[in-house]
Amino acid sequence: MFGKRLFATGIATIMMAALMIAPTNNVFAQENKNIDLTNRENIYYDESVGANVIAFTLNKDGSVNYLTKTEADSITKNAGSEDINLKETNSNKINDKIMLRDYRNWYVFRQTSEPTLYTGSLKKVSADLVAPRGGGSITKNVGYTSTHFFSASIGSQDKKSAIQAGATIGWQSSASTSTSYTVNLRAGEKGYIGFYPYYNKVVGDLELHGNWGDGLISTERGVAGYSVKLTSDGEADGLYKFIYK
Repeated sequence: MFGKRLFATGIATIMMAALMIAPTNNVFAQENKNIDLTNRENIYYDESVGANVIAFTLNKDGSVNYLTKTEADSITKNAGSEDINLKETNSNKINDKIMLRDYRNWYVFRQTSEPTLYTGSLKKVSADLVAPRGGGSITKNVGYTSTHFFSASIGSQDKKSAIQAGATIGWQSSASTSTSYTVNLRAGEKGYIGFYPYYNKVVGDLELHGNWGDGLISTERGVAGYSVKLTSDGEADGLYKFIYK
């Protein structure tokens, strides 16, 4: 009896530990959608990629919302303008002090404005789709994972954790999509799926606190974090283009 009780206790402990370490801010696609892009009436020439494209977003019910050139350009004109570039770190530190002995410190993020929508740079998320002999429709499954990022000066994990904890949104570290695309290609044509991921951008001040003196050691102003934006069904949100080659 004692052995059975000990075994049951051990199983319960293992299950509790598994629940405690399970990630809560990573989202993975649960359902594969089928997107039909065979209607060529939505093709237009896109100067930004130098090719014909079909631009679209996905509605809440999974249907395709085709975009005109004007609509797509208004979303992507500044895409990727704030993607991490280590040569353009713009941090403004104040109240810096030199510490002469060991101490415990921690970061606190204070958000200074409402979250805004940020569009990331174009990502190629599929291999080339090549027309079958003589032309026709081709279907391909495409999967992609979008991940969060931060200002170039935010390198350490404790800084990132402070921003995630202090943001006024439910932070999403990553999310994935899984979709089957059917396209109509003429003989000799090929193309690929491009994706502009959406993020919820938060901006604020990152304070470094210590456990002695006046507590506040330094403040880094205007730092930003970019949380993955989700669709209503929990996938990575963004704008898509089928790009002809």
